[in-house]
Amino acid sequence: MWTDVDQYYSFFDVNKTDWDSVGGEYLPRVTTAMSDSDLFDVLGIMLSKLKDGHATLDAPGRHYEYDGWYQDYPANYSSAFVDAYLGPSERTAAGGGVVWGRLGTIGYLGISTFGRQDIAAAVDTALAALGDSLPGLIVDVRSNGGGSEAQARAVAGHFARQRVLYAYHRYKSGPGHDDFGPSIPDYLEPSGRHRYYGPIAVLTNRGVYSAAEDFVLAMRALPRVTTVGDTTGGGSGNPIARELPNGWIVHVPRWQLWGVGGTFFEGVGLAPDVPVQITDADKVQVRDTILERAWIILLYEAGGS
Repeated sequence: MWTDVDQYYSFFDVNKTDWDSVGGEYLPRVTTAMSDSDLFDVLGIMLSKLKDGHATLDAPGRHYEYDGWYQDYPANYSSAFVDAYLGPSERTAAGGGVVWGRLGTIGYLGISTFGRQDIAAAVDTALAALGDSLPGLIVDVRSNGGGSEAQARAVAGHFARQRVLYAYHRYKSGPGHDDFGPSIPDYLEPSGRHRYYGPIAVLTNRGVYSAAEDFVLAMRALPRVTTVGDTTGGGSGNPIARELPNGWIVHVPRWQLWGVGGTFFEGVGLAPDVPVQITDADKVQVRDTILERAWIILLYEAGGS
């Protein structure tokens, strides 16, 4: 496992982990007499030194992943709060992965995952139901931990009039920590039967990660889009799976991704255009101040309609 991580992991230059020291400390603890459970614990501790949510280990009945990228931060989201705002207008699809409704004249579209293959189709259904005459649309991806980048791009394509460059990536290409291939451009293409080109507020929090951050990057490249809320989780990922000799699977990121203009967000996150926090006092009053601020911004752009 140490060798696979050493050769394939793509963010040693970002998180500054001294992987040689990690190996020197923990490899001597591995013995032929130790149990599978103890071995898993040692390997999990080693991976934890990367502090990377995409560095995971799977064994029968056991799973390790680092969750410090969001656990130590305020949630800034409650689906129950959103339900209260939408009231009887709320509709769902894709097993609850897509929620839509109205806040007065402003449309609301919530996407809690990109991990289902029917998410883009569900968004198409939601946009058809909301109609294309909305003065503004809230797209809420708070606590969306990612999933399929193809689904994320297909959803973002519902808001693109034309092909647009939004990011670059490069793959690990050799065993050295600095061995990378050339930079490859990422383009967003218009997609879907039903599209929306009016003002959009994208809601974010620390729980936005992986493919969901790819979605936010793409949306940021479009006109009339404002991001509101908290900084995202900071994990561009794209992990590769490596099978260990005992059949366990280790995943580690294999590329680096950054936005147009050099926005490199691994371990940092994407800061919102309009920072807003939900305070303890807000929670007592069942107020989603991030949602409210986005609603006000869109009403202002629509001329107070």
